[in-house]
Amino acid sequence: MSASQKMTLKHPEMQMLNMDRRRTTFQQVELGYDEQSVRQEAARCLRCDICRRCAKCVEICRDKMGIDALQFGYMNFDNPTETDFRTASEKCITCGACAANCENKAIVIEEKDGQRMLKLCGTILNKQAIQYCEKCNAILPSVEYLQFIAQNTENVTKLAENRLLCNNCLRKLSAKINVETRPVKPIPIKQG
Repeated sequence: MSASQKMTLKHPEMQMLNMDRRRTTFQQVELGYDEQSVRQEAARCLRCDICRRCAKCVEICRDKMGIDALQFGYMNFDNPTETDFRTASEKCITCGACAANCENKAIVIEEKDGQRMLKLCGTILNKQAIQYCEKCNAILPSVEYLQFIAQNTENVTKLAENRLLCNNCLRKLSAKINVETRPVKPIPIKQG
């Protein structure tokens, strides 16, 4: 289920016995749900049996990575705020820091059918196309993640010709460029 579907699902309305019937019988007032309503209600489940609500994923994303893509207000017991799973699809760079720090594996990164997905207890929070190395076809991080790294290391490293390359191919290209652009020293000739 996508995050937008999860956020728009509402609690199904219970069918009730009409007022006239309530006055004359001792029947149960709540008539229960039909199968479709039960399935709809079950889809709203946050799977609290898996997620322990430790909020490590939120802390890592917000405080360590500086992205703040996970808006899980229900994890803040003292001051609960609105939970919006859709924020993840707008801000998440699928770096995997949240998934790597989740002890219960409630939040995971999955790669399937050319897509990298961030899932929280089965709910797809973000989906991005998998990028491949131009030279060796190795799987690369998402474009958003590569941009994040380039932005945070622009003073340290330079992008090699704006190409999608894995670290191994990037090192080879960098070595080749450094060898080709290295100044040539004249070799002293011994006379005598």
